[in-house]
Amino acid sequence: MEITKAITFCILLVSIGTGVAGAPIGDKGVALDWVDTEIATTPTTIPETSYEQARSYYIFAADEWSQAWNSKAIDQIRYHLGQAKTRYSDCLNTANTVDDPANAANVALLKSVSSAYIALADAALAMYDGADLFSTGRSLMSDGHYGTSAEWFQGAADKFATSQALFNQATATLQSVSYAGTEYGDGTVYTATIVPILNGKADYMREFATYARGWQHTGLAYHASANGNSATVQSEVAQAMSHFAGLRSSASFGWDATTNYNTLATFLGGTPTIPAQRTRFTIGIDGAYPPYTSQERDGAFVGFDIDSARWIADRMGFDVEFQAVAWDGIIPALQAGRVDMIYSGMTITEERKQQVAFTKPYLKINQAIVVRSDSDLTFDDIMSGTVIIGTQRGTTGEMWVQNNLIATGRMPASNLRSFLNFPLAITALFNYQVDATIYDKPPSVNIIEGQNAKIIHEIDTSEEYGIAIRKDDTDLLVTMNHGLDLLMADPYWDELKAKYGLTGV
Repeated sequence: MEITKAITFCILLVSIGTGVAGAPIGDKGVALDWVDTEIATTPTTIPETSYEQARSYYIFAADEWSQAWNSKAIDQIRYHLGQAKTRYSDCLNTANTVDDPANAANVALLKSVSSAYIALADAALAMYDGADLFSTGRSLMSDGHYGTSAEWFQGAADKFATSQALFNQATATLQSVSYAGTEYGDGTVYTATIVPILNGKADYMREFATYARGWQHTGLAYHASANGNSATVQSEVAQAMSHFAGLRSSASFGWDATTNYNTLATFLGGTPTIPAQRTRFTIGIDGAYPPYTSQERDGAFVGFDIDSARWIADRMGFDVEFQAVAWDGIIPALQAGRVDMIYSGMTITEERKQQVAFTKPYLKINQAIVVRSDSDLTFDDIMSGTVIIGTQRGTTGEMWVQNNLIATGRMPASNLRSFLNFPLAITALFNYQVDATIYDKPPSVNIIEGQNAKIIHEIDTSEEYGIAIRKDDTDLLVTMNHGLDLLMADPYWDELKAKYGLTGV
C-alpha cells in the first residue's frame, strides 16, 4: 500500500512575545529584562545557591532555546534542545536549594517554568526520534521487509505517545505557574496563548501515534500474507483498519487514513470484521512514584497502579492510556478534562474531596522520615523544627510538615524545601541540601533501596489511597468501584502486592 500524502515534520513549539524566541515571558518579559547575549559563561561571583544563579541558568537556557528555534538542521535543533534542557535542569536544581524569602515568588516561578520547558524539550526530542523511526519503517516497508518495518512503526508510536504525555505534562505545569509577586509581570496572556497550542500539539502526537500503529499492523498483515498465514492477515488487517478508521476525520491524517483504510478493506477481496471501538480513558499519574506509578526512559509506564488499572480495564471492557502529570497540577488536569481519572497512590483527604470524587480506598499507608545513613537525627529532632526537610510539592508529606510543624510554630517555613518530585528531594538529601525527607513509606523504601539512606521513623498517618474522578462523572465512579471490588477479591490482587513489595500494605 503506497502512502499518498507526505507528512511534513516541524518543531512543535512556538515563539511567544518578543525577546528570546520561545522563552516563557510575562507581560514584563522574562527574556527581555535581563538577557545579556554577550554572556558566555556562568559568572563565578554569583553564589551557587542564590536566586541570581538560578536566574542566570535560566538566561542561558533561554538562549539555547532561541538557537534551537532559529536552527534549520535537525541535528542542530536536537543539540540546542539538549543544551536547553540541561540549563533548565541546572536552573531547577539550583532553585530547589535557594533559601531567599525576598525572592520566594520569583524562585517558585523559575521552578515551574523550568520544569515545563524540560518537559517541552523532551517532547520535541521524542517527536524527532519518532519521526526517524517512522521514516525507517516506511523505507523498510517499501523494500518489502514487512515484519521488521512493524517493529520500527511500533517504536515510532511509542515515541509519539511519550511526546504527547510530555506536552500534556508541560501544559499542566504552565497552568499552575503563579506570576503574583514576581518581577515578571502578569503571565496570564502568555499562558492563555501557549496552552491551546500545546494542547493541539499533544493531540497531534496522539493522532500520529495512532497512525503509526495503523502502519505497524499493516506491516504485520503483509508479513503474514507473505508467509501464507491467512488468519493472521485477517486479524492484523482488522487492527490496522481500526486505527485508520479513527483518523478519517483528522485534519492532519484524514486523507491518508481514509485511503489506507479503503485499500486494506479490499486487501483480500473482502472486508474484514473490524473490532468494535471500545471506550478509552486517560489516567493521570505521577511519573516518578515507584512502586505505584513511574515512566521508564523508553516511555513505558510501570507499577502497581498501572497493572491494577490495566486489569480493571480488561475486566470492565474499556481501554486505558497513561499520562504523566506534575503532581501539583494533576487535579487541575483532571478538572480541565485532560485526564479522566487519577490512579497514582493519591491519598483521600477532605481538602481533595472538595475538588474531586474518590472511589473506595484500596490501600492504606503511612509517611516515612528518611535521612542519610550517617545521620544521627531522631524523630524528636524533626519535631523540634530545627531540621531542614525536603518533600514533594502537593503531597501529604508536605501537608504533614505544614500542619504539624509550620502551622504549630515549631518550624519556620523556610526549613521546608518542596521539590517537583521525590527523587529530586532524595538527591537534595544526598547533596546535603536538606537533612531529612518525608514521603509515603512504600515509595521511600523503593527509592532508597541500596542507597546511602535510612528510615528513622514511620509517622502513623493511616492514609488511604483512592482513585480520583471528576465529581460529575458518576458512571465512571461506579465502574471503577466495581472494578476495585473484582480486583481485590481476585487472587491476582495478592500476587500484585507481592510483585511490588506491598504485602501487608
